[in-house]
Amino acid sequence: MQDCEQLTKLLTESVERNHADALLLSGGLDSSILASILRPQYSLAAGFGTAAPDLVYARQVAERYSKHHVEVIFGQNRMAELVEQVIQIFRTFDPIEIRNSAVALAGIEWAKSDGYSSVMTGDGSDELFAGYNYFSRYYSDMQRFDSELRRLWQIMHFSSRKLGEHTGIEVKTPFLDEKFASFAKLINVNDRVGEHDGKKWGKFILRKCFEPALGPLVWRPKLAQEQGAATDRYQQYIEEMIDNLTFANKKRIAQEQESVRIRSKEHLHYYAIFRSYFPPPKEEVERDNHTCRSRCSDCLGCISADVRFCRKCGAFPVVPLSL
Repeated sequence: MQDCEQLTKLLTESVERNHADALLLSGGLDSSILASILRPQYSLAAGFGTAAPDLVYARQVAERYSKHHVEVIFGQNRMAELVEQVIQIFRTFDPIEIRNSAVALAGIEWAKSDGYSSVMTGDGSDELFAGYNYFSRYYSDMQRFDSELRRLWQIMHFSSRKLGEHTGIEVKTPFLDEKFASFAKLINVNDRVGEHDGKKWGKFILRKCFEPALGPLVWRPKLAQEQGAATDRYQQYIEEMIDNLTFANKKRIAQEQESVRIRSKEHLHYYAIFRSYFPPPKEEVERDNHTCRSRCSDCLGCISADVRFCRKCGAFPVVPLSL
């Protein structure tokens, strides 16, 4: 395994270059590592309801490293407000993007209301160190694993930056610092995955290097952001809000009149909000200031010809339709 001393040194320097007094702390590996280095003046964890798993883990880390820790707990009404904001900011009705961004937005807005002008996040670690659970399908083929990792580096994007711009607070991302990210991309592919207690783990080098600082917390199983913050439970609320007949009718109308394939009641709910602000995706003429040359087969929104995922509707795997 590569030198932990060098990795720790470079990440510490990145935290210093990208300093913020506030830290979004989920209690996951990435933000916990940053907490151990930054020892923040102020940390906060956000969750949909008091049962969000992140709140418990973040509390454990904060007790050790944070001078002041806040729990931002919100219910259905606040979640509805966050959802509407996220849809407007990102022009999306992708359920996963909306649930994840709602958590980050809740934390960022709270930090600003408490007087902070910048906030640090653990963005980029999952991409650089292969932390996502789906990488496990490549563990038996390191060549494919490495290829998928490099593909991800070319397309990764982070909603917290845009949320920060919208809110008027600077988002600091030490893992994505140019010097540290360049180092991380050179790490041997075999050091990104390793075995512990009979199980293979992603981000293995990070876990081993920061085990002395964090102890057993480094072996916390990876949860998607929406699971850790429990925003995935918002689906149930929407399921109960829309009856089956209404869902069937509106799903058919979206498909027949606007060429949008609706996948669930939650998807329909977000699309209805989207349509209250924006025209149907098929009327989109450009994406990210580029002329639209390919469209998503599920919503006819603009996409790049080489993507597998539609940020507009959340379709995966997406089938690009050339124009």
